[in-house]
Amino acid sequence: MKNSVLALVLVMIAAPAVQAEETAVVKDSVKSVVSGVIASGKDALSGLKDGVDDGRQSGSSIDGAIIVTDKDNLAKNVTASVSAIEKVAAQEYKVTLSLRNKTDKIVRLSNLNESKSLMLLDKEGFVSPLKTALVPGDADITIPENAAVRVRYVFADVEDTPAMLRLYGLDIPVPAVANQ
Repeated sequence: MKNSVLALVLVMIAAPAVQAEETAVVKDSVKSVVSGVIASGKDALSGLKDGVDDGRQSGSSIDGAIIVTDKDNLAKNVTASVSAIEKVAAQEYKVTLSLRNKTDKIVRLSNLNESKSLMLLDKEGFVSPLKTALVPGDADITIPENAAVRVRYVFADVEDTPAMLRLYGLDIPVPAVANQ
């Protein structure tokens, strides 16, 4: 009888430990599966975006435009400068970006709606976003061959003096604010 009671007590003591171990194994297994699915999904989306960008750049567009989505192609095909900046409200600035096409083909700047494509930096390097997100029609800029265009963007939450406009990683100096 004593042996039966002792065995029962040992089983009762060991059972939670086995159950806790099984719970930990199940939790780790589920964590591993979900983590793998999320990582694969992110990789798939990144690959999809890269494929679209590569396809747009390598294939001919309907109008024969050179598609720009990075710093190197921007510098090769376009001269960019900030021609004016003005304060339009508290912590809001309107930037006039001048873009001159250096080629005899149409140039199209694309993917400007991506967070790292277009941003305003203050003198300490803090980034300010566009006031409103670019809708698909405004996310591209088409510059006719051997010509220039001006585009205007309003940036919000600018806490200090604007110093640089970053376009595809190219830092463009910003002139002094006209109506500080």
